[in-house]
Amino acid sequence: MITTITFNPALDKTIQVDALDYGKVNRVGHFREDLGGKGINMGRILGGFGIETKHVIVLGQENQKAVLEFFEKDGMQLEYLSVAGYTRTNMKIVERAKNQTTDINEAGLEVSAKDIQALFAMIDEAAKDSDYLVMGGSLAKGMPTDMYGQIARRYGHMCRVVIDADDDVLIEGLKGRPFMVKPNIHELENALNRKLTTLEEIVTAARDLIDQYGVEIVVVSMGKEGSLVVTRDTMHRQGTYPTEVVSTVGAGDSMVAGFIYGLIHEMGLDKSLAFASACSSLTIEVEGYPKLDLQEAMRRTEHLMEESFS
Repeated sequence: MITTITFNPALDKTIQVDALDYGKVNRVGHFREDLGGKGINMGRILGGFGIETKHVIVLGQENQKAVLEFFEKDGMQLEYLSVAGYTRTNMKIVERAKNQTTDINEAGLEVSAKDIQALFAMIDEAAKDSDYLVMGGSLAKGMPTDMYGQIARRYGHMCRVVIDADDDVLIEGLKGRPFMVKPNIHELENALNRKLTTLEEIVTAARDLIDQYGVEIVVVSMGKEGSLVVTRDTMHRQGTYPTEVVSTVGAGDSMVAGFIYGLIHEMGLDKSLAFASACSSLTIEVEGYPKLDLQEAMRRTEHLMEESFS
């Protein structure tokens, strides 16, 4: 089983415009609302691929019913802590002319020390039956910056802990010695406080994380430049699947989910990375957070593997 953790979920409202004209009235071409949050996004995909998945999240009491309806619609298993306030709403503005997305994110809910103890009790139970514990995104207000690090230390002997976060949350999470992290190139640069301009520098930086923090796998996403998977002794690079970009929302989450699926099915690091890239390509073709088509993801994986060896 996979357990995902999302401490700061969001109702994501996505609007499309041809081009954003600042300071003037803009007409919305299309609007949709989804439930987002890194752990939720990853788990939705893994569950859609037939992997038993449970979600542990924090919910605001004031709009709890609206959030729970999304879980019911997608048939997702859930353990949640209900706290005072509203689950945050994030606005995503997609500009079609520029193929870019602007995020306007609320801060989110606040939790107490008692709430954190209750969350650990939930994770205690879930971790017993989990092969992977996957977490990502921002923390709820009131949580210590090393919350992910605490989780990695507490459960790393029971299951493989995966972290997808940025800035201080990533750095403190690394100190818990997780099994895997998935920074993008900018997050990797920030974690090591240095600019990375060549493939050799990126691989060296990933191995610096492995040496310093005891991480086993580092997956680095690099946008149009593709992605890398790095271990202490191996490295594989993967390009991107050619496709039209509709929205980049959730692309990184799909990559993590796809890579974990590959590991579960013992595809090997190179094919797992290709499958992750295929999942990411399917996500950027549509708006929102879809359940992906497994057969199409497999077909694209084979195409990417063939390209790698051609």
